[in-house]
Amino acid sequence: MRIALALVVLPAVSWADSPLTSIVFHDAYKDVPVIATGSRESRLAFLARQDAPNDQKLAVMTALGWENGANAEAFVEALQRQRPGDVSASDRFVAGYLLAMDDYLALKKRGLERKTAQQLLDAAAAALPDDFAVQYARALVQAQAAMDKSWCDVFRIPEAVKKRFPPAKRNLRAAALEAADGYLRGYSEECKGSEAATQKAKLELNQIYSVSKLGRQVVTGTQGGVVVWEPEATRCSPRRGAPASGEPDCGSPPAPVAKRDGFICNGLTHSGAVWVGCEAEVLRWDGRSFKSYLKRTQGKSSATYYQPMRGKGSALWVRLGSRLWFYDASTDRFQQLAPPWNGDAYDALVRANGEVWSIDFLDALVVDGKTIARKSAQYPGSDPRRFREDAQGVLWVEDFESGLFRYDDATKTFSKVSGLDAKASGIARDEARGRFVLLHYTDGLVLKPDQGPVTTFKLPELEFMRDLLLDENGDVWVAGWTGLMRLRPDGASFGKQLFVAQ
Repeated sequence: MRIALALVVLPAVSWADSPLTSIVFHDAYKDVPVIATGSRESRLAFLARQDAPNDQKLAVMTALGWENGANAEAFVEALQRQRPGDVSASDRFVAGYLLAMDDYLALKKRGLERKTAQQLLDAAAAALPDDFAVQYARALVQAQAAMDKSWCDVFRIPEAVKKRFPPAKRNLRAAALEAADGYLRGYSEECKGSEAATQKAKLELNQIYSVSKLGRQVVTGTQGGVVVWEPEATRCSPRRGAPASGEPDCGSPPAPVAKRDGFICNGLTHSGAVWVGCEAEVLRWDGRSFKSYLKRTQGKSSATYYQPMRGKGSALWVRLGSRLWFYDASTDRFQQLAPPWNGDAYDALVRANGEVWSIDFLDALVVDGKTIARKSAQYPGSDPRRFREDAQGVLWVEDFESGLFRYDDATKTFSKVSGLDAKASGIARDEARGRFVLLHYTDGLVLKPDQGPVTTFKLPELEFMRDLLLDENGDVWVAGWTGLMRLRPDGASFGKQLFVAQ
């Protein structure tokens, strides 16, 4: 399955979300008339003034914005009208920053004096070494240039300028600098060893996509890797104040028995092991250790992730974009084969009866090469995301906009399941209690008994929920965005136990 439902799981950074397009200083300078009420022409004239402070010029430049795409050229024209042949370091600062905003995607255009934005800002910074606004603006352009190389540098370069200038030496209002810091701090997570990176890694190990069971172990595929739990184990530590030889305190919640770093991981149980596909590799957990397969070197911008699935004849298949492999147990290797669907399927399933199903995202369902249109009599849903087939061989489709649908093999049509009208993200059959357990992406459980009313069990503490598992004891495991929740039936309700990897 494709693991994203509504949230974008890649880091939320793109060229449209970058230092030069996202950081604005003018909100802290609204008392300056040319910012509060000035026209484009008056702002350009202000930028050409020799007596205007550079911090106000920086604020005016962000007020002009980056969308116009021609502010640098217009500034040069205004400068030539007001002071022909007279170019100061402050002018180069303005011309460089405006040119950088105009050309933020490439930073290659030439403007004043036939120089690029970075060349102009280098010259201005050399001439004005004690001007914090100039130095910081130059650092932001350098950070912009680092966007496709090192996200850590996007944070590190401007931060280094701040460290060089104590607050009393900064000619930029504190509120303006805080606005920049608020944006740039998000990139500090990419600096290895930083406090933000450590906290991010912890959070991502608890942002769960899949839950699998292997004996007494529960294995989660997460945003930050793979976590293995033994729920009945306890973590023992010496009692507080007791001598070293004293009895341990085993009342603490269990800790993971194993972890493996990764990026966007999703797994399933197959042939006595849990197989997990991540961005850079396929992993097999056999209950004791991990083994890696199909390792690749692409970074987090690759936007494709290994996705294990059951293949024909109960074989293990792994998808990656439009490619497909099967696992050959005799050689302990994966062999490539031609996919039985076209292109990069959003999700794919081989049913126990041999039918091959796939999803063309926001287009159609496909079964054995035949298309089933969305919003049709055959499939009334509008946004199918994931297939599931239960132990009885019933096919289900989780639809983000329309809820849950059940397939009728006799009529070849899908019918909507009442009780879950949108954001379906899981289903399990609890035979012992005569009910279906459904999962809503943001609300929690929907309990649909064979007889009686539908009830709900809210789980707001998990924020987003992408998978559930019903174990042999009747416990329900829910993959949340803040941890793994174990729900033990307790009459008409559940007892909760939250597992959080540290």
